[in-house]
Amino acid sequence: MSGNADLLRLASDLEARRSALLVSGDADALAGLLSEELYYAHSTGLLDSKKSFIEKFRDGTFVFRSVDARVESAQELGEHAFQAGGVLKLLVLVDGIPRPIVAGYLVVWRQEEGAWRLIGHQATTAPIEPDNATT
Repeated sequence: MSGNADLLRLASDLEARRSALLVSGDADALAGLLSEELYYAHSTGLLDSKKSFIEKFRDGTFVFRSVDARVESAQELGEHAFQAGGVLKLLVLVDGIPRPIVAGYLVVWRQEEGAWRLIGHQATTAPIEPDNATT
């Protein structure tokens, strides 16, 4: 990896791809972006592994209507991994109940077998302003 601008671009591209897959409902493609070692901490404090997250995605527990992941920073973690953080705005149905979320978030991406995979996700809910409630 080289240069902060390149790393920010890579992080933004990966997050845009992940966001699009969440909204599209393509569980197989999304699973390909996730590490087998995934640690996924939701803004509610609930935790998921890759297996449990994909199961909930497939069975409709989570239905993403919109996802806007804005990457604001990125730092290398050695040659083959990096962390990125920013603001996450989304509308997700959880068990059929709409949940607008605005959160600060941190992700960790690692190269595995020549592909970038998400290995860590942590979100912390921020106060929702009226303009952000339907984003």
